[in-house]
Amino acid sequence: MFKKKGYSISNYSFSIVFVILSLLGISCFVLYRLQGQSPDNFVLKQLLGGMLGLFAMVVVSLIDYHFICKLFVPLYLFSILLLLICKYVTYSQFRFVYGWSHWGTKRWIKIGGSGVAGSGFEFMPSEITKIVMVIVLAKLFTLLDTKLKTVLGMLICIAVVGLPIYFIYDQPDLSTSIVLAASFLCLLFIAGLSYKVFACGILVGVPLLYGLFWYAQQDYQVLLNEYQQKRILSLLHPTEYKDLMYQQNNAAAAISSGGMFGKFVVGDTGKRLTNSVPVVESDFIFSAIGEELGFFGCAIVIAIYVLFVFLSFRIARRAKDRLGYLLASGVAMTISLQAIVNIGVVLSLLPNTGIPLPFVSSGLSSLVTNIATVGLLLNIGLQNKDVEIDDRYEFEEGLLDKT
Repeated sequence: MFKKKGYSISNYSFSIVFVILSLLGISCFVLYRLQGQSPDNFVLKQLLGGMLGLFAMVVVSLIDYHFICKLFVPLYLFSILLLLICKYVTYSQFRFVYGWSHWGTKRWIKIGGSGVAGSGFEFMPSEITKIVMVIVLAKLFTLLDTKLKTVLGMLICIAVVGLPIYFIYDQPDLSTSIVLAASFLCLLFIAGLSYKVFACGILVGVPLLYGLFWYAQQDYQVLLNEYQQKRILSLLHPTEYKDLMYQQNNAAAAISSGGMFGKFVVGDTGKRLTNSVPVVESDFIFSAIGEELGFFGCAIVIAIYVLFVFLSFRIARRAKDRLGYLLASGVAMTISLQAIVNIGVVLSLLPNTGIPLPFVSSGLSSLVTNIATVGLLLNIGLQNKDVEIDDRYEFEEGLLDKT
């Protein structure tokens, strides 16, 4: 598993590590300000998750990404198994590992415990699926190579990505399924799918999406659950659905109250409006950043994400082979799309969906998985075009392009 690749510390992308540590530091600071009277120690949990994630990141960064991608079939099957457990297995059937619900959605797997809230260990299998699909798609696109542009190749890819998307959508978790679908389309474009095919897809897809958006608003629609439909309607008609816009309206008020520099910077000790924002420590933590650090704080966080994407694509551009290029690009797109959706929801630009802000939101599943994923970028960086590596591992069965 660990190959003697001749890794050099000078090729380690410390700039990416610094970006992650910066976001983690901002996260811990904001969670500390949010702690208040909550019985949960947000900061301690975040520090624990951060340390676990950083340890996993270092381990993954030292494992040849070619070896990891060779395991794409068992990784894919494992992620599907987790989604099946989440959907079908209950505590009464199997008391060691079973699906678990919060707020009417069955998105978690609980290990152990007594089948009641607060017991056992919980994690979201969809968080694991997101990175597994990046690995699977990067490897699959590399293996298919020119066949990716054929009808059969496209059908294979759609089937592979469609199965986990269906199970995640059915939890229901619309936001994560959209991120997976969008990541798939972006990676298709990066993989070199014909511009003509994409142009045709846009010509057909835009009217189709508009039609689906219109259909989703109708009383007789069957694509969305009732609460999902109402979230779309509430965004379009906020005055008619004030109860559903409660969270987003309060989040907007909290950001506005932070002004240019934030309450922490100016020393405002008045009431915190984020106290009225449910799950502000997780999905709506960007509103707390706005209140505490103001417009400049929000701008800095967004700039850090832009820097992360830039550094990720720089690693992709310098990758030794096509597999590394696609893998690094997939990681960049998945993380950036999550950030865009999360911030878009907080700013009321998108319907309210439960998706965490990468590296910032409280939640062990998302935090550990996202930080560990950065290890893939670091390993690709360690094997850039300027580093000689063993051709036995660079090219697999003549299917990887020699650079």
